[in-house]
Amino acid sequence: MNTFSIIEYQDFSKEDLKEIFKEKAEIFYKELEDFAKNNESLLGFKSKNALKAKNYVGIIQTKSGVLEILPKCTNLKKYTANNKSKSKLFLKENFKKTYTIDNNNELSTKFSYFQDCKIFTNTKIKDFKNLKIKKFYSLAKTNFCPKNLLINMLKTLKNSPFKKSQISSLQIAKMPLFEVFITMFLDEFDSVYKKGLMRSYVSSEENRTFLKGKLLFNEHIKSNLIHKERFFTSSDEFVLDIAPNRLIKSTLNFLKSKTSLNKFKIIKAMQMLDEVEFSKNYEKDFSFKISRHFDYYENILSWCKIFLQNKTFTLYKGKNEAFALLFPMEKLFENYVAYMFKLANPNKNIKTQSSGKYLISKNDEKCFMLKPDLYIENKMILDAKWKIPDDSEDEEKHGISQSDLYQMFAYANKYEIKEIYLIYPLCERTFDLREKLKTKDIKFLAQGFLKACDEHVKLKVFFAPLPF
Repeated sequence: MNTFSIIEYQDFSKEDLKEIFKEKAEIFYKELEDFAKNNESLLGFKSKNALKAKNYVGIIQTKSGVLEILPKCTNLKKYTANNKSKSKLFLKENFKKTYTIDNNNELSTKFSYFQDCKIFTNTKIKDFKNLKIKKFYSLAKTNFCPKNLLINMLKTLKNSPFKKSQISSLQIAKMPLFEVFITMFLDEFDSVYKKGLMRSYVSSEENRTFLKGKLLFNEHIKSNLIHKERFFTSSDEFVLDIAPNRLIKSTLNFLKSKTSLNKFKIIKAMQMLDEVEFSKNYEKDFSFKISRHFDYYENILSWCKIFLQNKTFTLYKGKNEAFALLFPMEKLFENYVAYMFKLANPNKNIKTQSSGKYLISKNDEKCFMLKPDLYIENKMILDAKWKIPDDSEDEEKHGISQSDLYQMFAYANKYEIKEIYLIYPLCERTFDLREKLKTKDIKFLAQGFLKACDEHVKLKVFFAPLPF
């Protein structure tokens, strides 16, 4: 199935689809229009003849094709033109160190996504044996894969099926996003199958030609008054046809019509579940209690919920012909930043979405709760913003919005904090701004305004490296 790729907030028209979809472009556009009419918060109208993506990333599939929406911090055109080139891997150890908070509550401003390292072992000079020469790449010269960024951020979500996926960056780069999700589900099925499919004893009453189990005398008399050779019995059968397996087979059947790359694998997987029926009641089957011996089923059932019940961050409306798997990038970025800071600072008590402070009290009733993304008690507040600051209009403001500053000022006041961080994504579009802000010292003029504050409150900007 053909796929059309865009980034967040990008608009497109029927004409843009024609290069890929040709004569089907008009039909596909009409299907997307129908989806947008019912879900304007997910896909909107820029004009009468153009649709526009919102802040959600993922896929929208209709009968005629797939719309793939990717994170906005990547240059999609440059990537598409060069997606055959070999991707470079970032240094994970350096990556983690960047999120480390030192004893002075400072964060590193030095980070390079990639480096090449050449080792010389046969040099004649003794002191230069095993000499390493490193070459660092600027962001402009790197070839980021936006799908890798999305999948790696999804892997940091708690209680999500993405967390355990072992799919490689190379596989992700070569496949449409929807096929990536299907591949991850099939990999999980392979893992479950190797560990052993779950079976359970189910009571079965049947009029048999042989004696098996317990003879049900009353039913036997009613059914076999003439057929003396039969036995109406009840027995416990150790069967594969149980709720979790029915859900897996139903998911495979759902995906079979939506894939081209994985169709053969899905058919093969369904053959492995040949004696299993399709689920007739998803809600009832999902309520099945799994014993701890089969806890490896939990991840694949999470995938089943995503595909069969749309259990993601986003609910959508419309006809059954459309299927959407969409995630709000603000939430993904906030979650990812929190995950990385906790990973890099295990000894610090970092609280996420810490509540308990209110902006207003009205008739002794508190309202307008304040919830900073990250809070280290009595030390610092960090708030993540999935934005690309633009300082071209007003260099003095560095692209920082006034509403964000009001929010930071409220945090500093209510939490009595003297150091607060605004966190933006580090990418090609924010790299130059990071270099400018390295030498800038931004302070709130807070003396006499904030509680217990006899000095200025420092506002710092941190550009968070992303997992491309």
